[in-house]
Amino acid sequence: MLSSICTTVFVLGTMFSGAAFAETPSKPTPKGTVQGPGIIAIGSPLTFGGNNDPDTYSAATTFSSTPVLVDNGKVKIWQEQVPTGPNAEWDLFYMQTVDGGPLAGNINANWDVIIAYTLTQPVYFDAVVHQFLANGTPVSPLTDVGGTDGICCAVPSNPILPGWSYYKSGFSGALPAGTQQNWDEIHSYPYSFLSTGGIDPNKANELIFGLHFTLQDLPNVTGVISASAFGALPNIAPGGWIEIYGTNLAAMTQTWGSSDFNGVDAPTTLGQTSVTIGGLPAYVDYISSLQVNVQVPAGVSPGSQPLVVTTVAGSSDPFPVTVDATEPGLLAPSNFKVGGTQYVVAQFADGTYVAPPGSISGVTSERAKPGDTIVIYGVGFGSVTPDIPPGQLAEQTNTLAAQFTFSIGGQTAKVDYKGLVPGYVGLYQFNVEVPSSVPANDTTPLTFSLGGVSGAQTLAIAIGN
Repeated sequence: MLSSICTTVFVLGTMFSGAAFAETPSKPTPKGTVQGPGIIAIGSPLTFGGNNDPDTYSAATTFSSTPVLVDNGKVKIWQEQVPTGPNAEWDLFYMQTVDGGPLAGNINANWDVIIAYTLTQPVYFDAVVHQFLANGTPVSPLTDVGGTDGICCAVPSNPILPGWSYYKSGFSGALPAGTQQNWDEIHSYPYSFLSTGGIDPNKANELIFGLHFTLQDLPNVTGVISASAFGALPNIAPGGWIEIYGTNLAAMTQTWGSSDFNGVDAPTTLGQTSVTIGGLPAYVDYISSLQVNVQVPAGVSPGSQPLVVTTVAGSSDPFPVTVDATEPGLLAPSNFKVGGTQYVVAQFADGTYVAPPGSISGVTSERAKPGDTIVIYGVGFGSVTPDIPPGQLAEQTNTLAAQFTFSIGGQTAKVDYKGLVPGYVGLYQFNVEVPSSVPANDTTPLTFSLGGVSGAQTLAIAIGN
């Protein structure tokens, strides 16, 4: 009998823890000399271009506060950096017509602006402001335009540009250092809506983009334990699940999904975060800035090994971990600790948990009786036959390769199934029969041994008559 893991108290992805600005209607003046961290360095290559009907242009120049003429002199572009702290800045891109060009006069034009630039180091991109001006005055009031225009979030004030603007990000996330082409703004008939602000569309002759970036810091690992709900042991083992703690470990919070798998193979990168142990890639199940959960790969040698977390910002310093051949633990989370007694998570076939009735909040429970079969889960128990290596979904029933015993109340229990759970990665299931002569006791000791070595946890189970 195999029990569905969906009835237990965890899922693999979480089993381990788990302003307003005043309006100033005037055109901003490029500061030129004020710089932030230099995320897009002054003098770095810049491509500013687009495809328009009837006008087409593309300019390869440099990031500069000095206006540059492009499109055969029809358009003037320049840039500005506005620091927002020691690790962040707005980078503004100005485009102004001089003689016709793609902004003025093309009321029925299809207009497309593409910006490519070079980032000096990895960043988070998180916001954008863009503003239309007519002869130096921001167009107002603006309205959101949907459909193919996709212009939203019209506001009378915003973090960086005085006057009415559109304030949105379009996208956000981590970007590596190097050349980026991450802003592609497409407006169909963009000036057909400017008349809502009383502006002659023929005079709308300037556009400003403001892109906000924050520098990424290198990941820093401060601690590693085996899965906390399975014993939180200090050492790790191939095939075992571990929790990595630190700072800047990921740019987002994400748990793996079916789309992250390649057939039966689990991902080794999630949200641009990856982990190596002893130089071998681990299987990444969960990421966040402060915690990453992975399965230790096969082939990691016993003893002290370096663990390294890598993001788009770079790699952490190696963190030493001690690797054992196996490091088994049974599911026993903190909410199953009652009055100083840590209960193992055990279930009957109908999903009811084994514990003194009413002892655990939100859980339906009852005592097990001699002869009952209960289901218990674990991680880190090592190889199975037929072989299913770490990082693969189990697709068939299997059995532990090493000698394994369960004891309840000091009496050896019969184990009807001992192996990986089909459909999951690195999760073991044990179908255990309660020995017939175990006396009733709400704190009956439950122990196990693997390969002749006793488990490190101190666990109990509730036995009734």
